Amino acid sequence: MKALFRPNAPSPDNPRKSEMPVPDGAATRSRQVLSEVLKVFPVAAILGDSSDRPEFEAFLEWLERGDHGRMDWMARNPVRRRSLKEGYPGYRTVVMALLPVGGRGKPLVISGEPVRIARYAEGPDYHKEFDVRFRQVAERIRPFLDPNDRPAIKPDHGALMEKSLAMEAGLGVIGKNTLLINPLLGSHFTIGSLLLKTPLASVSAPFEHFSPCGNCTICLDACPTEAFRGPFRLNATRCLSYLTIEAPGDENRTLRQSRGENWLFGCDICQDVCPHNRHRDRESSSPARTADLSDRVVNHPADLIEWVRKNPAMGRVSSDVLRERFLEITSVRSGARFSSTERGK
Repeated sequence: MKALFRPNAPSPDNPRKSEMPVPDGAATRSRQVLSEVLKVFPVAAILGDSSDRPEFEAFLEWLERGDHGRMDWMARNPVRRRSLKEGYPGYRTVVMALLPVGGRGKPLVISGEPVRIARYAEGPDYHKEFDVRFRQVAERIRPFLDPNDRPAIKPDHGALMEKSLAMEAGLGVIGKNTLLINPLLGSHFTIGSLLLKTPLASVSAPFEHFSPCGNCTICLDACPTEAFRGPFRLNATRCLSYLTIEAPGDENRTLRQSRGENWLFGCDICQDVCPHNRHRDRESSSPARTADLSDRVVNHPADLIEWVRKNPAMGRVSSDVLRERFLEITSVRSGARFSSTERGK
C-alpha cells in the first residue's frame, strides 16, 4: 500500500544525523558496497544508523483515525516502525534499492470491456525479484561485512517505513499522493531493503532536496473515490488499491461498482496523471504497446484464473476472489447488480 503521511524531508536547516558513531574506514567500505549493489540494482543508496522516523507521529495519527482499515498488521506493535534499532535490534545499516515496475498499463479485456490492473502487479512477483537480487548483493558484499553479519532481506514488508527511509537516502521525495517520486523514474517502482549489522556510512542518492509537487494537485483531484483527505493524507479505506486487494469483500462492493468498476487489481490513477510519469504514458500509448490485446482477452472466470496463474505478481489473489470480481465487473457493465449469493455459480 501507499505511504500515508506528510513527508518531513531533510534540509540544511533540518539534517538527519546518525545517532551512533561509524568506525573509521566505513565511508570507503560504503562506497565499495554501493558499487556492488549497483551492479544488481539500477538505483540504490546506503543509509547508516538512521534516526527516528520524523513521520512516525503522523503514522500513529493515521492509525488512530482508522484510515488503515482492515490492514491490522500496520497497527500491530507500531513502535517497531519508529526506528531501525527498535524494529530490528542489532542492525545498523539499510541498503535501499528501487526496481521499476514491469507493467505498461495495457488493459485486460473482460467480456469485451477493458479492465485495468496496477502496473506493479504485472509480470514477475517483485517480492521474489528483490529476494533473488538481494541474495546476489549479499554474496557480492560479503568481503566488506563484519564476520557476524546476517543480512536480512525486506522486500516491501516488515517493520519499516520504507518510503521515509528511501527519502532520507536521497532516492526521491514523497509526493502529495503519498508515493515516493524519483525525478528519473517517476513513481512507478517498488522499494526493497537489505538490513545489515555492519555499521556503514550513508551514501545518498542526489534527490533528497527534489521538490516534486509545488502547487500541483492533479493526483488528488483525479482520485475517483475521493480517498485523499488532503495533500499527503490518504484514507486507505476509500482507495481502489485497498478496495480491490486488501478488502475485496461485500462491504466495499458499492464503492467499487460506482467509482472503480474498471479496476480489477490495484489502481494507478494518481500515478498515471502525475507529470513525473508522463514518459510512462508515452510508452504505454505507443502503437507497439496497444496494437495486440489478443493474449489479454478474458471471457470466463476460468480464463481470468488462468491468466493470473501466468502472471506471478498477482499470485496472492485467490481463485474465489477472481471469480467474484469477474462476475462483479461483468454485472456492472451489463447493468445488473451482483450479490454475494452468486458465489460459486
